[in-house]
This record gives sequence, structure tokens and C-alpha cells, in this order.
Amino acid sequence: MHIEEIIAKIVPIDRGCVKLAQTRFDNLIKPVGSLAKLEEMTSRYCGILGVYEKQDLDYPKRDLLVWCSIAEAEQAGKIIDAKWPVNVLAAETGGRCVALVVTSETEEDALEEGAALVQELVRESGLGLLGFGCLADVQDEMVRTAMAGGILQAAAMKVPVVLDGVATCKAAKKAAELAPQVLEYCFAGHVSAEEGAEEALEELHLSAPLRLHIPDGAGEGAALCFTLFNAGIKAFKEMETFEEAGVHAEKKEFSLAEQNKKEQGK
Repeated sequence: MHIEEIIAKIVPIDRGCVKLAQTRFDNLIKPVGSLAKLEEMTSRYCGILGVYEKQDLDYPKRDLLVWCSIAEAEQAGKIIDAKWPVNVLAAETGGRCVALVVTSETEEDALEEGAALVQELVRESGLGLLGFGCLADVQDEMVRTAMAGGILQAAAMKVPVVLDGVATCKAAKKAAELAPQVLEYCFAGHVSAEEGAEEALEELHLSAPLRLHIPDGAGEGAALCFTLFNAGIKAFKEMETFEEAGVHAEKKEFSLAEQNKKEQGK
């Protein structure tokens, strides 16, 4: 499938489902907004899937894709042999770590290659969540373009992508230049310690839930964010609303928002 056909399949997420999912979070037996980014992540995930009932939301099967050029083939081999940190961290949440070596020599081919690799992995393994890491240099245009193609394909298949590091953010920006709505399917895994990491996220209007001072974007932050993805879904599915528990609704004066206002007023 050509990249133009893939882009044509990318649709905006269901904002109605996002709102209804957030309403459920607001009605859970807890201070309103107290799960912060976990609520935002899960509600947006509901919008991607087009669901808002707790029984319709499940933990997605996931893979962490680590992209590299031929120059990083030796490091990619360590990932294939499960001897890299991302292997251990991804496995902690039931994820598999997959090394993808980009061989294209033109940007057009790289877009197609990245899209084809993602399409094959998603279809063969039934994936519902992807993490993107990168071993290649941030300036490696072919790898960055291949990742952009992969992000476009994931969005076309309604599969969210957790970005890790500056290179993946630049890839997402490249994808957004072709299809702006693709960013609705992108999540920030962490703020890496790489130069320009915060600026790269700001350009995408994404906010990361983690700041672990990890010095690169090889995928560790995205793998750890998988855990947070699970946590948000778990709260959404297993916590009860006031109505479900048969108790009175939370009074406004005891909500997190009201408590924050009082603290700011001191």
C-alpha cells in the first residue's frame, strides 16, 4: 500500500468517547483529576478505540520497536538476543522488543519500508500498542523517515505509539507534516536527557509522564510508560464510581480542583 493510501485511512479520534471516558474518571471514588496523566492517557486511548465503557477496554498487546540503520546492526543483534535493557523493561509489561534495521536509500522508500514493517507486525501479532525507540543518530534521515512511515501506518490502523527520545519525536513531526491528525495517536513516554528533548516534545504539544534522566532514546522510557498505560486502564476498569458503589457523589468542595485552589490562595 502506498503512503498516500495509508494517510487517507487516518481519521481523527472519537472526541465524544474521550469526554465520556474522562467523565467516568471524574466520577470514580477519588478526588477529581487525582490520577492526572493516567486519566488523560486512558481517555485518549478510549477515543482511539472508540469505546468508553469499562468492559470494552482491555490491556493492549504491545511491542517495543527499536529502529536503527545498518551501522547499528551489532547493537540490534543484542536486542534480538534479548541482551539489551529495553528487552527486560518491555518484558515486565508483557511486551516484546523488536529491532528493525532500515535499509532504504531514499525518503520515499523509507516511508514505505517503515509503514510495511509496522503493518506486518501489527497484523501478525495482533498488536494494539507500540513503543518506538531509536539507536540511530538523530540526524539519520532514512531511519527517521522510516519511523514516520511506521507512525502513519499505526495511526491508520488505530494503534497508538509511545515515543521515546528526540529521534522518535522528530519522526512524529515528519509524520504530522503529512497528516496532522497523526499526533492524536502519539504519546510521550518520557523526557530523555538528550539535548533538545523538551523542545522536541513541546513542538508536538505532548507532555511526558516520566523524567528519569535516561541519556538516550533507545526505548527504555517507552517501555516504562507501558506500565503507566496499564495502570490507567486498571483504574478505569477496576475502580468504582460513586453510583456503582451506591454512595453519594463527591461534594465539589472536597474535589482535587477545589483543594488546589485553596492551596494556591494561601
